[in-house]
Amino acid sequence: MKNKVFISAYLITILLATFFFLFYSFRLESPFTISIKKIFCESSAGINRKDTLNINNLNNTAFDLRLIDPSKTIILADSALKLASSLNYTQGIGEAHRLKGIGSFYLNDNEKAIKNYLLALNDFTIINDLKKQAWVYNNIGKLYGAHDYSKSLEYFKKSLEISSKLGDEELNAGLYFSIASIYQAKSRFKEALFNYNRSNTIFEAKRDTMNMIINCLFTGTVYYQLKNYKEAELRIKKAIDGSLKRKLYPTLIDSYTCLAKINYEQGKFKATEKNINAGLKYSNINENKRFEYDLLHAAYQLEFKRMNYEKALKYLIQIHKYDSLLSSKNQSENIGKTKRNRLQQLKIQENELVIEESKYKETFYWWTLTIIFLLVLVSILIGLGTYFVFQKIRRRKDIQLENRITLLEQKTLQGMMNPHFIFNILSTIQYFINQEDSKEANKILTIFARLMRKHLEICLKSSITLAEEIEYLSLYLALEKIRFYEKMDYEINVRDNIDPEEITLPPMLIQPFIENAIWHGIIPKDNKGLVKLDFTLQNDELQIKIIDDGIGISNSKINKSSSHISRGLELIQERVKLLNKLSGKKISISKIQTGNSGTEILIIIPI
Repeated sequence: MKNKVFISAYLITILLATFFFLFYSFRLESPFTISIKKIFCESSAGINRKDTLNINNLNNTAFDLRLIDPSKTIILADSALKLASSLNYTQGIGEAHRLKGIGSFYLNDNEKAIKNYLLALNDFTIINDLKKQAWVYNNIGKLYGAHDYSKSLEYFKKSLEISSKLGDEELNAGLYFSIASIYQAKSRFKEALFNYNRSNTIFEAKRDTMNMIINCLFTGTVYYQLKNYKEAELRIKKAIDGSLKRKLYPTLIDSYTCLAKINYEQGKFKATEKNINAGLKYSNINENKRFEYDLLHAAYQLEFKRMNYEKALKYLIQIHKYDSLLSSKNQSENIGKTKRNRLQQLKIQENELVIEESKYKETFYWWTLTIIFLLVLVSILIGLGTYFVFQKIRRRKDIQLENRITLLEQKTLQGMMNPHFIFNILSTIQYFINQEDSKEANKILTIFARLMRKHLEICLKSSITLAEEIEYLSLYLALEKIRFYEKMDYEINVRDNIDPEEITLPPMLIQPFIENAIWHGIIPKDNKGLVKLDFTLQNDELQIKIIDDGIGISNSKINKSSSHISRGLELIQERVKLLNKLSGKKISISKIQTGNSGTEILIIIPI
């Protein structure tokens, strides 16, 4: 029992909800109920689906031809109006009136245009078609666009308010475009481009090629007004290509006219003439004389600029002929109100052309000579500039080649030092083997292996860190200490202001001096000696002191044979010269005897 009561209450609730939904839907005129009403009205009036389809097809075709041939738009809209009126099809009647208004607008018959727009607005109000009302407001806004910007924007915004609520993207695109054109006319170019881009986004999403072409033309004219000729020309050419494919003659003629103006302001007179002729060719197909007038005016300006005064006069006469057909206030002010004024103005302009031609002939000769002189001068300057540039490039290549040769020489000398160093180490190992001291031989062999590994590692580099150099020298001195245990001690001191990991120097630069100090300073000495190695940093220079308390330089020379040459130190001197040449820095080496005995070597390396 409880289940039955629950089901009955549930069904009654659903029925009440459905009733209130339908009631408020019809009261609020939602899109759903408007469609229901249309179907009901059409069926009650005896209109079948086939009849409405024919009327809609006529109206759609008329709309598609509005830019190509507005006269045919009016003819097809009349046919649709007659058929819709015979069937009392209000939707078709309203659309036909709107399309007749559009056709009249494109033919500059504003009186007929506004009359048909108001009739269409009345028809759409009767059937409460908000979408079509918004379209008519848009059309009226366009009608006011050439005369009253404030009124035009008022109607566009009224239309946009409705279309935004309905979510009509197609109409929104058209309204953004129309609002942009008003801002463009008011020289508010930033706002114009913003709205043109908003409309084009919708056109691209809907693949509306025709409106995308028109958008290219209008954005191109904005960039032309902003003097951005490169962007303007790019967009206008795109509009021309699209207009040719779709046979959009009004858009095509306007595009050629704008492109001619762009070329004219850039001084491209041949291109200007070509685009004017192309525009005149297609203007003969179109009935609107405004296009031909604009092109003739551009042609007149071009020939006047070129100083072709005879041609300029012919175009001027043609302009005056067309003037009688045009009703614009600006045009009538430019030409004059009476035939006498026009003839007088023609005579004045003809005299001006004759005077300008005379001045041109007088100055042409001197201008020609001046231009020839400037061309010769520029050619000489270009020739000299080219010569010096090539000389600089050749010198740079020579320097690079010299540096490569120097680097190879430096590496060759470094390689020559390696056999000399290894020979001395092997002699040390041989000494312990001969002494049959296997323990010391194994010890020195272990250190020698580490030293050789480090030696091979640093010899492959053009520079090493101070930390690597100290490690290498420590291994070498440890080997020599093992061999000459009773003859020598050594010290390595690094000042606190030095970071061994940050400072770099050439490899194998210090070891030959230490070796020389041991063999020629300490070994000949009767008692035990000390080799001291100090690293200091001063004024961005690494100072390396190799100090020994050996027999001294003068006594060492006496002990050496007259034919002896220290090949290791000689190689070091050659390497330093090459390094200085290669890096541009100056490494210096000095040697002094301290007192009666002892030697101090000072190596300074800029860092």
